[in-house]
Amino acid sequence: MNGKFLLILTLIASPLVLAKDVTVYRWVDENGVLHYSQHHPIKNEYAEVKIDTGYSPVQAPLKNGIKEQQDDSDELAIELAQNSQIKCKNAQANLRVLTDFDKVQITTADGKSSTLSGSEKLKRLRLNEKAIEIYCL
Repeated sequence: MNGKFLLILTLIASPLVLAKDVTVYRWVDENGVLHYSQHHPIKNEYAEVKIDTGYSPVQAPLKNGIKEQQDDSDELAIELAQNSQIKCKNAQANLRVLTDFDKVQITTADGKSSTLSGSEKLKRLRLNEKAIEIYCL
């Protein structure tokens, strides 16, 4: 059982590791619905979104749960831009997984694994689309 799980996990993760840059096309159809695809639409106007699929390390936890205040607004602006970039890449990666795979398995805070239902997957797709609109554009 563990061998099959590792094989499936390896097959799922390998395209994500091998892909360097991905182009995603974004467009709105005649009904006002926002779409994302790796194939550009034939009839609609679209925007190309380049996605760097490189590894992005997790940020270190805050010291004592409190962030030290900085008086310098330039440093704050740089930090906000970096945080937005990290959130953008995370949302793009999440969206890619949710659209590329029919069954998506998540691990909850208590360590239990479960497969997303259709409605849960749709909610997460919409949340990540909104996050991309906020942090990436």
